Formats: sequence, structure tokens, C-alpha cells
Amino acid sequence: MKKLTMKPLALLALAAGLYGCASSEGINEDTTVMEDTSMSETQTMAGDTDLTDENEAGVYAETATDVAAASEIDYSEMFSTVENTEQYDLVSLAKMDPNLTTFVMLVEQAGLANELMQGEAFTVFAPTNSAFAVLPQDSLNMLMKPENKAQLIKVLQAHVLPTKVGSASFNSSQRIETGGGEHVSVEVDDNSSYIAVGGARVVKPDVEASNGYIHVVDKIITPTEDVGRY
Repeated sequence: MKKLTMKPLALLALAAGLYGCASSEGINEDTTVMEDTSMSETQTMAGDTDLTDENEAGVYAETATDVAAASEIDYSEMFSTVENTEQYDLVSLAKMDPNLTTFVMLVEQAGLANELMQGEAFTVFAPTNSAFAVLPQDSLNMLMKPENKAQLIKVLQAHVLPTKVGSASFNSSQRIETGGGEHVSVEVDDNSSYIAVGGARVVKPDVEASNGYIHVVDKIITPTEDVGRY
């Protein structure tokens, strides 16, 4: 199996060691084939956050409740009113769909918006508002606090690849490996009608921006502990 190298993501790595060092187990920026992609340690939204006083969330609680309300989504209609998605960067494009407001808010809260707007090529797995709505509200509120910015970045890192990967390049023999010894699985059925990354189904693939792809997913991507190479 061909060994590929990863191009580090400058700002994300600077902010919180977002990606591990370049290795032979990552992605080459000149190819759309993803094999053993190396990333740094990832935590999930409902992870080890120590929840304290609910009232400390203040305005965050109200905001998160508003933007994370669950709703029925017609995925086929997402971005349908945007005439040419490729003229917009990833963040600007994501802002154009009302189903992604929570994800956009968290990206901005983490200080990662500028990199995703100005960087050359990324793949973004964007969970819908409904995906975030199933989380305990306290967990979302805590992550939105400025003092928890580093943990928020670790959550978001599982949803960003520093290269452009279309849905046709995914297959079930792949996995995304984090620098902390965890990995994110990839599942694809025989006719590629079902694609899941870290337990999150890709429900709207290949929304092409000027600097990458948005793949809309129905859940928050969840890494698992590494149980050995395969």
C-alpha cells in the first residue's frame, strides 16, 4: 500500500498542536487518496469536560440553545440556492446554509475561521445543527467558554483534513489516525451510496468551495482508541 505524507496545517498546529509531525502515514497534498492520515489527539464534545455551574455559561447557554435546535433536514436542498459554490471559501460557504450555524459558530469561537478561509486546500466534515443538538447542553456551553478554547480546537480537529479529498476517494480500508493513538474509521458500501467517517454519515458530499470540500455529516465525528495496527 502506498505511503503518503501529510502537509501540516499551520495555524491549527500553532494553536494547539492540532496535527502531528509529517510522516509516511498521512496524506500527500498532491493526491486525493487518503490512507493512514496522521492527526493529533482528539476529544469528543461529550468527553472529559468537568462540568460545574450551569449558570456560568451565561449568554453561551442562550446562544447554543438557539443555534442547536433539532429540525428535519432535506439534505438534497442544502446549498441549492447558491449558484456557484466554488466562488466562496469554506467558512463563507458554510455560513450560507442555516443547518450549519452551530459548526460555524464553534469554528469562529476556536479562532480557526481565518485559516479555513485563507488556506489553500482542506476537507471539512461539517455536522448539522441537529448533530450538535443531541449533546448535553452543558457540554456545548462549556466548550464555548474562552478558557476551554484548547479543548474546542481538539474537538474540531477531527472534522478537518489539511488536503482536498472528494467522496469518491474514500474506501473502507482507510482510517484517519490521531497523534494521540486514536483513530477515525471510514466506512463505504459497495456502490458508495453510504459513506461514514467516525460514525458520522456523509449526508451531503462534495460541496466544493474555492479552497476545498464540505462534506455535511449527521453526527459529530468520534475517534476511538487504537487497538493495534491493521
